[in-house]
Amino acid sequence: MIIDCKSIAQDIKDKIKNIIAEADYAPILYIYQVGDNPASNAYIRGKLRDCEEVGIEAELIKLPENITEDELNNKILEDYNWEDVDGIIVQLPLPKHINPKNIYIPDAVDVDGFNTTSQFQPCTPLGVMKIFDSIGYDLDGKNVLVCGQSDIVGRPLVDMLIKRHCNVISVNSTGSAMKATAFEFGMVDVIISAVGKRDLITPLGLNRVEVCIDVGINYDENGKQHGDCADAVYGMEDIKVTPRIGGVGLMTRAMLLYNVCVAKYGEEKMEKVIE
Repeated sequence: MIIDCKSIAQDIKDKIKNIIAEADYAPILYIYQVGDNPASNAYIRGKLRDCEEVGIEAELIKLPENITEDELNNKILEDYNWEDVDGIIVQLPLPKHINPKNIYIPDAVDVDGFNTTSQFQPCTPLGVMKIFDSIGYDLDGKNVLVCGQSDIVGRPLVDMLIKRHCNVISVNSTGSAMKATAFEFGMVDVIISAVGKRDLITPLGLNRVEVCIDVGINYDENGKQHGDCADAVYGMEDIKVTPRIGGVGLMTRAMLLYNVCVAKYGEEKMEKVIE
């Protein structure tokens, strides 16, 4: 069964749109783009469309590819200090000479959860958890395998799952060691894969799995987008699986809108959006 992430994300956006329409002021989001990466252009267009749809005022700030880390940080801090901005994000990937870990976004406006000290939960893990809630899947006591240990997806997901009383195993291997670990784990109820390796998750060993969340993104030689799940996984009738296109990515974008509104209006006012 394919999970309808498009409908889940749209429901979130509709609720956000209503909240903004009833408010005196709209949230303001700054998006910083360094260089002119084609993939980044596509992602940013989607974010700008989302913001326009719900009523968030978004401004794209394009910066030259040869900008230094210090110059980028100074620009962000200058805008934060002098502009009326609720959220700031830096579009990834960045040029090779800029280390994302060296980019500082003030915690109060770090709506992507870019830094570990951010006041906001990272958008992708937040979106994944919303998927479980929307399909009515009770995570309490479930055995969950998380593939990938990045600071913005894998690690925060583990923390969120533990808070839901899951038994979690986290792996960061893309080879046989990872799959062996999964089988040794025994009865895996849920797999969340955020590695970015095509065909990493195959039907082999998935006979007990109930939900498979595919966060991975990669492209073949023809530019076609793939996830971590092999095509055959989508034909397994007993597994709820997210689509490779129009899946977790839509949820990530929806939760970015949510975080921007939390920055503007406060978490209490936004609770009904993700309850």
